[in-house]
Amino acid sequence: MSLIATISAMGGFSWTREVLGLAGASVFWYIISSIVACGRSNVIISRAQTKYGKLLRVAPDGIAVSDADTLIRINSARSPYEKALWYKSARMDYRGDSVISEINTAKHDKRKAKLAPAFAGKNVAQLEANVDSWIAALGRAIRAKIDQGEETMNIGLLVQYFQVDLISGLLTGEAWGDLKDEKDHFGYLDLNEYQVPLIQCLGFLPVARILFTSPWFMKLFGPKTTDTGGLGLMLRLLQDEVESRFNENTGKPRESWNILDEWMKHGASANECQLDLSLLLPAGTETSIMMIRGTLLLLMSSPVAYWKLKQEIKSGIAAGRISNPVTNEEAKSLEYTQAVVREGMRIMVPINFGFPKQVPDSGDTICGTFVPGGTSVYINYHSMMRSEDVFGSDANTFRPERFLGTGPEISHMSKVVDLAFGGGRFMCLGKAVANIEINKIFVEVRIYSHRDGDSHPSNG
Repeated sequence: MSLIATISAMGGFSWTREVLGLAGASVFWYIISSIVACGRSNVIISRAQTKYGKLLRVAPDGIAVSDADTLIRINSARSPYEKALWYKSARMDYRGDSVISEINTAKHDKRKAKLAPAFAGKNVAQLEANVDSWIAALGRAIRAKIDQGEETMNIGLLVQYFQVDLISGLLTGEAWGDLKDEKDHFGYLDLNEYQVPLIQCLGFLPVARILFTSPWFMKLFGPKTTDTGGLGLMLRLLQDEVESRFNENTGKPRESWNILDEWMKHGASANECQLDLSLLLPAGTETSIMMIRGTLLLLMSSPVAYWKLKQEIKSGIAAGRISNPVTNEEAKSLEYTQAVVREGMRIMVPINFGFPKQVPDSGDTICGTFVPGGTSVYINYHSMMRSEDVFGSDANTFRPERFLGTGPEISHMSKVVDLAFGGGRFMCLGKAVANIEINKIFVEVRIYSHRDGDSHPSNG
């Protein structure tokens, strides 16, 4: 029997301590769990952590942790932790780092200060208006299929098209048109089928990371803006948009608000804009796609939860508590809808494993064990979001009711779920956009798919 066949026969989920012990000497164990198990390393590590504890060694210089309190401490404002070298694997362009792949703390913080205002303050209203228009476009696409008598539809694919248009439109003011044409323009979605798992694997393999993300290698063999497809084509589209914007000099504001213009107002250079667009586009699409599609699946397979959600929306419309479209504040006041959002985020957490921070030189005590400086601390979100200590004995079950009511336990559960967006200087830039979107989308999709009318029920 071959090595791979032997490991596959082990089931991946019941490996012995001897196999796990390989992690202390090499990255072999993680390679096998990532590749042989088809990228389900987070599940394999979760099973191992259930057996051996919340802290698990997964590489000579890497540990996996599923403890929420540890992550809260790492993310704190005065945390001495920094980004680990894993982040370098997210580099996509030989010309430099994006705000995501930049690991120098001072440079990262300075860069982020230029980008963050686009997602805050008065711009939140612009973000919400843009989100509304694209959710409406998704709703019309769903409604059109219903009116045409289609008994089934690939709503998961429609959500992918919708999310690419939403993020590309927000970033540059001009969407790619995937939803309208129901087509993966530029092959972007196909590209991400292998791009994200590849980044995850490369980030864990030091030699591969150093080689494949080095400027000389990327310049010779990496994606180029002269390519006619793949990542190179995406980089060219974004580069053309940035160059066009910086060369306009018309003195007149653009017709539509967009994030790129806001970055320029706050001093981001053309090169910085290009590099950050290339990372924030996939970062803003893949995460939300996973959460939205996953939550829809959970609702479709949970009739009671789906019925309760429908009833709350119906009652909200009848009582005049839901506008057309529902506002973010109105959506946040819908208790069961918010419970569904939190439970969906918990079960279908957009980030399963990775994004390690480096232990400071002085070392740190994590889960009762001293960890030496320089160790990469990987967070297993999959396991953390299913912690029975936090979410109860039915933590693996989709049950929105756990978030109903008030009290310290519910507040703590909500805080743990919110860790999916990071915290402190590690906070996700797109958190405001994501929250607005997920607060609204399940309400609006339900309304547009309602078979008793072809318009928003609040219009009669």
